[in-house]
Amino acid sequence: MKALILSDNEADWEHFRSLFNAYISEIQLVCASNKKEAMDAIAIDGPFAFFILDSQIKNIEPSKLGFDLVDFAGSRPIVFYGHEQVITDRISQALFESNEFNEKLLKPFDREGFLEDFKARINNAIRWAKDEEFEQTLEDVDPEDYIPMKIKSFYLYQTFPYDIFLALTQKTYIKLISANKKYSHSTLASYAKKNVKSLHIKKDDQLKYLESESIKCLKSLRQIDSKDDEIYLLQLRSLTILHQYIAALGISPTVLTLTNATADSLIEVSLNKESIQEILGEYPILYSGVVSKSILTAYLSLFISKKLGWESETTQKKLCVCSFLQDVALPDDNMYKVHSEDDPYLKQFKEYELKAFLYHPVAAANYAKQFTSYSDIDYILASHHELPNRKGFPNKPQSSKLTQICGVFNSAQYIAAEVDGEVVTSTKIQKVIKTMSRNYNTGRFKEVLKILRTLLKIKS
Repeated sequence: MKALILSDNEADWEHFRSLFNAYISEIQLVCASNKKEAMDAIAIDGPFAFFILDSQIKNIEPSKLGFDLVDFAGSRPIVFYGHEQVITDRISQALFESNEFNEKLLKPFDREGFLEDFKARINNAIRWAKDEEFEQTLEDVDPEDYIPMKIKSFYLYQTFPYDIFLALTQKTYIKLISANKKYSHSTLASYAKKNVKSLHIKKDDQLKYLESESIKCLKSLRQIDSKDDEIYLLQLRSLTILHQYIAALGISPTVLTLTNATADSLIEVSLNKESIQEILGEYPILYSGVVSKSILTAYLSLFISKKLGWESETTQKKLCVCSFLQDVALPDDNMYKVHSEDDPYLKQFKEYELKAFLYHPVAAANYAKQFTSYSDIDYILASHHELPNRKGFPNKPQSSKLTQICGVFNSAQYIAAEVDGEVVTSTKIQKVIKTMSRNYNTGRFKEVLKILRTLLKIKS
């Protein structure tokens, strides 16, 4: 179990370290001298069971720092230490009462009774951690009883209705997220930085989760106002469920219903926005990845199609469904920004992963064939990385074989991949359009590029 001490007095670090070593050796102490070091420690070295905060820290208000720590890491006890008057003056009552396990540890360190107070205060914080199942236990499992879920999926929630596990070995798991208990996104980030891409859920739990979340998303999509600030998060959550459903059960009636409802939501929002820049300015960049790129692709496609005078709802839904399915068969989510089979980034992957990447447009097309309400979307998806100069993949058809809707979709997915996860500035857009001009400025793609310059306010 780990604790984080935040103090700019390194002598205090050593004093606390020696106390833990001598009396509470189960605690590993990590030290930080300022807010940045503390946030980095939470993201990389966490999770932490509790914090120890020096009320006499300089150059920062300790109350604000305490709230920042809890906001970033999630609720956990803070042991405030220092002289009694300093704690009273610098630690707000609101912060102190924010967790019933928060404690005061009074200086000086050499006063009578300090050691007993230290043990009592720290053991109280440890009790909170154990009550919250913070100290994870190892479990020997049959991996056939579990199914992976992408770690990025959990950033969309604060709590999760089922226990979630981290695989340490093929047959040894630990519980990382307890059912219905608030968890910290920084904990997820710390594992993501260690290249953990998936967490695991029991198969029976996943099926119950997918069914209940699908129902919730459908209800919310039908009720939410398209101008509501939460609309993008709801769309992200709906498409995340959609991708998980397809991975677990294939194309089912629930998938078809949720696909149509999500597409309707995107179309309604696009009709109520004056420009694509308005959406790009509002869109949350925190949740970048395959799902986010899919939604941005849909919005870009819808605005291009409006400029072309395509008012058919069926055509608009085709573009949305293609957006949703384009990357569903990627072997690794980190490939979602790759546009070329020659991209140096692909060299890090194994041969079978590279083959799956090159095949993913065809795999997406095979899924699309099951969406029988929308003709020809399988061809759009099979061609979504093709270019009019035959430098795309996987089949390199002649320019005449690529329809205008291919030009719309291919251009939209390229821009979506380039801007996903970033603040979209004029400089960024100019750079993207300039890069596209090398490969997209010919055939049926040429008019689409011209429209994009207009939509995104780029001068020729």
